[in-house]
Amino acid sequence: MPRRARASSIPAYFHVINRAAGKAPLFLKPRDYREFLEILREGLRRHPVPVIAYCILSNHWHLLVGPTGTRRLSTLLHWVETTHAVRFRIRHKTVGHGPVYQSRFKSKEIADSSWLIPTCRYVERNALTAGLVHRAQDWPWGSLADRRRQNPTVPLKDDGGFLTSDAWVDYVNQRITLAEQAGGRVPHRAKNPRVGAKGGAERRGVFGRAHGDQADAHVERAKHFSVVQLTGALKPREHRRNRPAAAVK
Repeated sequence: MPRRARASSIPAYFHVINRAAGKAPLFLKPRDYREFLEILREGLRRHPVPVIAYCILSNHWHLLVGPTGTRRLSTLLHWVETTHAVRFRIRHKTVGHGPVYQSRFKSKEIADSSWLIPTCRYVERNALTAGLVHRAQDWPWGSLADRRRQNPTVPLKDDGGFLTSDAWVDYVNQRITLAEQAGGRVPHRAKNPRVGAKGGAERRGVFGRAHGDQADAHVERAKHFSVVQLTGALKPREHRRNRPAAAVK
């Protein structure tokens, strides 16, 4: 069955993500990251879409864009993904080895404007959440670092200076609290890929393989803070002195 076109001219904000087929690495060296960002920049020149935030990790990437219509967004991302996939296969001499991406991009419309700040924070702290850096702004392949450069690699939407402020950087670096998660102030991942049980640093007990499989970076949920729902009422612990003595054979 053919895919339905994502065709809407009504401007909206979107959180967009795509990842490599089989969670294979998309970016192994700095030049791989730079090449993708150059492709994204060229795509934005050809098909302008406002970009608010982005983060590129080894086998997936996030974009926060808008306001834009779905037709324009699809045109941009089709060009970016196709161009990147062709150049990826040529560079690695793997032409004919199958798809580079697991599927076409996934996008989630941000219908409530109050979600823009949490989503932007989620995207810009992705490398920190995955345990790749100690400070979110130290990850060179994200908008948090790019925005503070004199000449950003990717043209970012002008927000009046808030996203370049020290207050915003401090906020991004703060740990996402259980209260924020319980209050629904953290965006959920599209299609929730399976998550492993191992990890390190900030992703202890939360993220997947510690070798850099950042595709499993996700939000902290209640179960990750050792908070569980009990199936029944708690029973008081029985004191040892009240237990019957063990039978002696």
